[in-house]
Amino acid sequence: MQVPKKHFPIVGLLGLVVVAAAGGGVYYYQFVLSHATVTYTPANRLVFMTAIVQEEGGFHITNTAFLNQTNLPAFNATTGANMTGVKSQKYQGESDNKTIDAHVGDTITFYVFGENTTSSDPNLHLSKGHGFDILGGGSFTVKSSPNSPGILGGTNPSNPPIPFGKWYSVTITFNEAGSYTYQCSVNCSPLHFMMNGHIVVT
Repeated sequence: MQVPKKHFPIVGLLGLVVVAAAGGGVYYYQFVLSHATVTYTPANRLVFMTAIVQEEGGFHITNTAFLNQTNLPAFNATTGANMTGVKSQKYQGESDNKTIDAHVGDTITFYVFGENTTSSDPNLHLSKGHGFDILGGGSFTVKSSPNSPGILGGTNPSNPPIPFGKWYSVTITFNEAGSYTYQCSVNCSPLHFMMNGHIVVT
């Protein structure tokens, strides 16, 4: 005579334990493993990009790296970040060269070089420079220092745009997950050309 099997199902089966009980009965106990929360150590990402009006390509990320030291590189508006002796590790960014992936608590230091357009269309040459603004539903903190003067554009419209041929830097810590947009602000051009890129914070 075959002893019937007794089942105790639990939704979300991740494992199964078989226990042989006295008398030959076989009982199946299903159990659910608790979800392991993934945590990240906050990182400081360095993002280098060029910026021209949208019709000529908009923002274009040229290099990305993790900063493996406390202090930011020395910065100059003419020469940009001085990476001599700086401890950093390059990483591969997104293939569209516009999207930045980050985690909550990460700090991103942007280095943006303003490039003039080369088009023969005179309407694209009305701007003397470009602003830099970040928009999004989440919370972020802008750090102000000589190496990171702050947001240029809609969030701080009193600041002038980035002149063509000059570097600009700003350091921002992302406090909440969400989708953010970095863009040229309305200070960029009388025609208000937009140069959007995206930051996805998880």
